[in-house]
Amino acid sequence: MTHHRAPAIPTGVFLALALLSAGCQTSPAVTYVPPAQGIPTQRGIPISDIVTDIEKLLHDVSLRGGEKIRVAVIRYTTPSGTSRTFGRYLSQKIGERLSSDSGILLIDPGQVYEALHEMGIEQGLLDTKRLLEVGQKVGADVLVVGTYTDLGQTIDIQSRLVALPGAQQLGLFSRKIPKTGEVLNLIKVGP
Repeated sequence: MTHHRAPAIPTGVFLALALLSAGCQTSPAVTYVPPAQGIPTQRGIPISDIVTDIEKLLHDVSLRGGEKIRVAVIRYTTPSGTSRTFGRYLSQKIGERLSSDSGILLIDPGQVYEALHEMGIEQGLLDTKRLLEVGQKVGADVLVVGTYTDLGQTIDIQSRLVALPGAQQLGLFSRKIPKTGEVLNLIKVGP
């Protein structure tokens, strides 16, 4: 019976392979470069100008003498009417900011969602008739509706205020915000 031994790996070859594999990385090395001093970095979604536009108009319009204006914020959509995570997040944050205004009574977003769901509206509202039905169902004086359009480096956000019951358009605002990492993450998340 003959025994065959496995060929011995020369020590130099073994050492070279060990050093080579230790230097391998699963992803390319990217050197971290901190932002330059004095240059502010954009964080979050800058909606303060959008809310300021909406609040100014709501205060200019005297729908009920001295009473709070009942406002429902409908989720923002793409121009084609698709409701995505970014649009829902945008309407939620706008609603949060409006709710801190003493002249505004924000209708609970859960009520708005429930009304949309009961009417079989899973995406956005494009026609005025359905918009009015939702507004009447939740008891709103004013609806805030809007769209957002990806323009490459920026996102154009259009907000529209509609008075009930007559569907009178009170105002239309357009603001561009930078496409930050946070915005990009929310836009990429599906419906």
